[in-house]
Amino acid sequence: MEFTQVALMVAYIVLVLLTLAWPLLAVGAVALPLWGLLLLVNARRRMSTPDPTRRQRRVRWLLIAGPVLTSLATYGYGLSRMASGLPTDPDDRCRIAMRGDMPYDPERAGGSSSIWPLHDTTCGPELVPGFVNPLVAGAAVVSVVLLVTMAWVTIRARRSNVAEP
Repeated sequence: MEFTQVALMVAYIVLVLLTLAWPLLAVGAVALPLWGLLLLVNARRRMSTPDPTRRQRRVRWLLIAGPVLTSLATYGYGLSRMASGLPTDPDDRCRIAMRGDMPYDPERAGGSSSIWPLHDTTCGPELVPGFVNPLVAGAAVVSVVLLVTMAWVTIRARRSNVAEP
C-alpha cells in the first residue's frame, strides 16, 4: 500500500468516528472546562497546594480542550447531516430533506457537497445547518488564541523564575 492510500484510509476512519461520536465530544466540550474551573476555584480556596504550577498547567489544558472539542463536535454534527453521511443512505437523507416529496435522483439533483466548508446540496436544499461552519471556525480561532496565550504565560513565568536567583 502506498502512503496516500493509507492516509486516505485513516482519514476515512477518522471521519466515520467523528460522525458517530460527536455527542461524546459535545459532552467533553462542556465537562472538561467545567472541571478546569472547579480545579481553579478549589486551588484558590486552598492556597497552600503542593504544586500550584502543575495544577495551573492542568487547568489551562482543560480550558483549551473546550473550544477544541466544540469545533470537533460541531464538525461531526455537520458531517452527520450530509446526504453522503455515513450512517444513512443518500436516498433516506434526501427523502427527509425533501419531506418525502420526491425520491433521491442523483442525475436530477445536480447539487454538490464538500468537506470544508461543510455544505451539501445534492438533494436541493442545503442539508448542513448554517451555524456549523462559523462555529467550527470560531472555536478553532479561540483554541489557537488560548494556546498562544498559554505559551506566552508559560514562557513569561519561566523567565521570571530564571531571573530570580
